[in-house]
Amino acid sequence: MAIAVVHKDSPEGRAAIVAGARESVNRREQLLVLHVIDDINLAETDEDNAALRGEVQSALDAGGFSETPWELRTTEHDGDPVTALVQLTESTGAGLLIVGTRRMSPIGKFLLERPLQRLLLEVEVPILVVKDPLPEE
Repeated sequence: MAIAVVHKDSPEGRAAIVAGARESVNRREQLLVLHVIDDINLAETDEDNAALRGEVQSALDAGGFSETPWELRTTEHDGDPVTALVQLTESTGAGLLIVGTRRMSPIGKFLLERPLQRLLLEVEVPILVVKDPLPEE
């Protein structure tokens, strides 16, 4: 099985990538980074792929996992990125999906972000939700 991580260029997305690398090393499983292309009308270029790979590798480097092997999997969506992500997760055969989320108030936790809520309901594998670490004082 593999460990799949949802890619998002944000503090919480980078925290998810580091958590995914940690899990893949601990479990000795492949690390897959999943990315849904936002605009189906934009053709993905080698330059776009290089930028995505750079973002992921930077997060791994910053988290102390620079040597961890990983693979990028992308897909396009037709107006529903959550469904595209669910399908991409299923196609990878991953045994765990890791998603980053921002810190929320108790009310925010109750109301969860709609895309995250849908992922929790629709993905068939266990999901680990991570938050970005608190800034050090």
